[in-house]
Amino acid sequence: MENTRSRLRQLIDEKCLKVSSTPIRLSTGALSHFYFDCKAVTLDGEALSLIADEFLQEIQFLPEMPIAIGGLTMGADFITAVVAMRAFERGLQTVHGSVVRKEPKKHGTMNHIENELPEGTPIVVVDDVITTGNSTRIACEQFLAAGYKIVGIIALVDREQGGRQALELQFGVVRSVFRKSDFPRIADNEQQSTDHIATARAA
Repeated sequence: MENTRSRLRQLIDEKCLKVSSTPIRLSTGALSHFYFDCKAVTLDGEALSLIADEFLQEIQFLPEMPIAIGGLTMGADFITAVVAMRAFERGLQTVHGSVVRKEPKKHGTMNHIENELPEGTPIVVVDDVITTGNSTRIACEQFLAAGYKIVGIIALVDREQGGRQALELQFGVVRSVFRKSDFPRIADNEQQSTDHIATARAA
């Protein structure tokens, strides 16, 4: 499993992680010198296969085994689908996917949750990146309102900006496959920026 995780970290570093001297605007509206564009791996065949393995590994650490997995579209869509498929391939307990829409469907079933499951269904809520945790919180609130039981939250990457702790206080166990600190390029860039500022002030 370590080789799997190392390869996945490499793919995220190469394909997703954008480090820049120019601030990048995040979905939260905040500015940052680094950005994880995780669709570059959740839409990549090799990386998606590795993501399935790593999320199934993380699920083993939850206090209760879920029979559902899901989150807010689109961050959770591809993770949800591939983990459900891999669980089936391995003959594990059946895992069903549920996805929360950002707003209810305006025609047909008018669903807010796609593939809504029976009340009491234990679910693990997933996301590609946790920053403030807002998108994950929205998904959790919708699942709770529909009667699901949240047994944990798993993200592909935790930006280590307080979102994980906020989610833990409200919903319980939160895990991530990777954290910001697993990617040295971010720290290197931050150090270079600090050095540049110090040099400019000294001049």
